[in-house]
Amino acid sequence: MTRNNPRKKRPNRRKAGHHGRGAPQVSAAERRNAHGLLAATDSPESGVVDQRGVRLNRWLAERGVDSRRKCDALIQEGGVEVNGEIRMDPGYRVQPEDSIHVNGQPIREVRRLYYLFYKPRSVLCTADKRETRPRVGDLVDHLVPSRVYPVGRLDEDSEGLLLLTNDGDFAHMMMHPSFGVPKTYVVFTGMQVRQQDLDALRGGAWIDGQKVVPERVKVIRTSKAGTSLEIVILEGRNREVRRLLARHGFGVKRLKRVRIGDLGVKGVRRGGMRPLTRAERDSLVRYAQIEQAPGELEPDEEEANATISRRSASSPQRASIRKRRS
Repeated sequence: MTRNNPRKKRPNRRKAGHHGRGAPQVSAAERRNAHGLLAATDSPESGVVDQRGVRLNRWLAERGVDSRRKCDALIQEGGVEVNGEIRMDPGYRVQPEDSIHVNGQPIREVRRLYYLFYKPRSVLCTADKRETRPRVGDLVDHLVPSRVYPVGRLDEDSEGLLLLTNDGDFAHMMMHPSFGVPKTYVVFTGMQVRQQDLDALRGGAWIDGQKVVPERVKVIRTSKAGTSLEIVILEGRNREVRRLLARHGFGVKRLKRVRIGDLGVKGVRRGGMRPLTRAERDSLVRYAQIEQAPGELEPDEEEANATISRRSASSPQRASIRKRRS
């Protein structure tokens, strides 16, 4: 006699940080852990105080109201009040005692936050609310006490380390090519890369009318299936690594960002995140090379960067990068 043993149904539970449909399920313990780590991490300020105050558009953008350009439009449309009066000048300097409202709602000071996030494939870096595909914000917004934004982008088919912050100055230093913060990628191509191909890749390629030269290109592993490469770049143009390889006839099957500066993604699972420590944040700032051309930044940003430059000019990382580039 055959005995029927119906399979026991397993609950359809997704792990926190999944990138399927619906909101990620997160346990109370995970939520407490994320906020506990944040509370224990003394996230530093930018380190620069401008006695003139901060421009109104920048002040609003840093508090998560919207991007700086959209804040410009919001101000010029009369949607921002300062001390009860409508201000239509994006260059107004905000003072500590000012009371600011946007569309009648008060905007308050927020703590500056810095996170490391492991972006999975098929997740977008956009903040566009009309997007129906999974976004980074869908995975992290429920875990952080204030809204944070991706620093730069990883395209939909790429994975790896992504910084999240609400600090506009820090994000600018990490993204702008003139600061030269090294970003390390591991790329797998389904083709064999020979020595002459390596030499050609190290010579760079023209992208968007500018010559892009990688800091380092080396072979990690070669097999019949293809070649794994490690590529270090000091810039952050749109899909730069993929386009660099495409210029030399190589397609990319997998791309993963594994490091920014000395900060690595090891120990963080896909879809997971953790706050940066003060030492990690300051280490990334020290990597930023202050070689701005005059007029590229707003006056207050130029002063901020000059101050950071004076403090970090003697750092070992900075000297190492300059030695490699010279």
